[in-house]
Amino acid sequence: MKTKTILPPGITATTLMSIFSYMVSSSKDRNFKEPKLLAEMVEQFLPDKNKKMAAPTGWVMHYTMGCLMTFVFQEVWKKTNTKPSFVQGVVSGLVGGVTGILIWKATFKIHPNPPQIPFKRYYGHLLLAHLVFGISAALTSKSQAPFRSKKLSSCQTANRYR
Repeated sequence: MKTKTILPPGITATTLMSIFSYMVSSSKDRNFKEPKLLAEMVEQFLPDKNKKMAAPTGWVMHYTMGCLMTFVFQEVWKKTNTKPSFVQGVVSGLVGGVTGILIWKATFKIHPNPPQIPFKRYYGHLLLAHLVFGISAALTSKSQAPFRSKKLSSCQTANRYR
């Protein structure tokens, strides 16, 4: 699959998921912001002179994972001959959410000093955030090369119904 097929849906879905996470964080007065949590964990491993790189690194990690997850979704859709749709987005979001929760749990477990957040609430939030991600990735992927509907000429349409 080509980069131009993955990047628009990956960036769109990750951005919408991030907006969702920032809105929830603000309304609940909690840090459920994936890039900021990643930055907090990365910052502890950086030398003092490079601490300012933690925030951009968190964002790069977040968008990289979003594009990687989009790539996986698109490959599954392609191999199963499935067109991305709202329903496929929900299914992919649920699978991505459970996968994301497992990855975050493992990350928090192995990190020497993980952020102090209410983990169970965060995992619930992650599931919802990945629903936003999955639906966005599916609906944006619909317009990408291997998934977009091909318009038929009038001859092709006539031949199709013979």
